[in-house]
Amino acid sequence: MITRTVSKNPGTTRRDLVNDLQRAGTKVTKATISNTLRRKGLKSCSARRVPLLKPVHVQARLKFAREHLDDPEEDWENVIWDQDD
Repeated sequence: MITRTVSKNPGTTRRDLVNDLQRAGTKVTKATISNTLRRKGLKSCSARRVPLLKPVHVQARLKFAREHLDDPEEDWENVIWDQDD
């Protein structure tokens, strides 16, 4: 049931699984769920925390954009762009 639930909905937390199993009449711990999923080849991960932009950074970006708004296309040919392939 654990692996089936996680396969259908990867965002399921260990706490959700514990609660579902308790409602079904089985008592398990979070560690048991983690071990079971690991044995089945499923690994857990957390979304990376990204700091929010501070108002100073927003203003700096806006200033840069306004300064370069009318730049000719030829000027941008020398810029190295980070491209994910």
